[in-house]
Amino acid sequence: MNKAKWKCPSCKQAKKNNNISPITPNVANETNLDLAQPYSNLNTKSIIDHFDERFTYLNSSIESFKSFITNEFKKVTETVNEWTKKIKLVESSIDMVMDQVNNFDKEVTKIHNIELELNELKNSMKDLKDSHYKNEQWVRRSNIQISGVPQKKGENLIQLIKVLADKCNFPLNPLTDIDFITRVATKNDSNDIRPKPIILKMQARYKKDDFLSSLRKLKTIRACDIGFSGMQNQIYVNDHLSTRNKSLFNEAKRKSKEKGYLFCWVRNCTIMVRRTESSPVLHITSEDCLKKIV
Repeated sequence: MNKAKWKCPSCKQAKKNNNISPITPNVANETNLDLAQPYSNLNTKSIIDHFDERFTYLNSSIESFKSFITNEFKKVTETVNEWTKKIKLVESSIDMVMDQVNNFDKEVTKIHNIELELNELKNSMKDLKDSHYKNEQWVRRSNIQISGVPQKKGENLIQLIKVLADKCNFPLNPLTDIDFITRVATKNDSNDIRPKPIILKMQARYKKDDFLSSLRKLKTIRACDIGFSGMQNQIYVNDHLSTRNKSLFNEAKRKSKEKGYLFCWVRNCTIMVRRTESSPVLHITSEDCLKKIV
């Protein structure tokens, strides 16, 4: 700073006085200089102190602000780091979930393939069962089941069949027409007091069909008609049904009676029902066919 600017106006005024000469005493000048000097020094020191104080405060404020900013930045950095960790965890979790979803998709695909295989197996099993049921009935195609014939020891079943043939005027030659004849046990036979049914197997199916047709024309046959005197129990003749078809026939009879159908019978090993004489005939070949009886 220029020292000329430090002096007060009165000092500057005294210096401009032209009346001073070499012989003039300079008491006034010295007095003025002595009076101005302390004021000038005091003013300069105050200004310097004032600026020092302001600079000190400013430095303190700057340091405080720097410290605040540093702390805040540190907090922000920590927060960002925390969120970065959380985001990484979330990303990791998402990756795990996606892996699981992919695995689930693979498992679902496997399950779908297994379902397809199961459906194929079910269809194959159904075909096998249907084939088995048909074969069971097929091996009985030449058989006649005769129920209600009284049972006794030492009975001659061939002679009994011959009597039935004579009764319906059917030309039967036991030697050439009969394959075998026997009685068979029924389910829960130990608790059944009824006589065991007779199974007659003919050599030819057409012979069996003709004989059965002739027997049915008799309408009603009783035990007393074939040599069992005094016994009025009715004798029934029918196709020899497989176990499954017997169950199906019984269910068809039950449902036909329940729904008011007048006819339920078996012909050529096929179960048939009819509501009235003029109604169409329904063929019952499986459990699903029972739904037709409505």
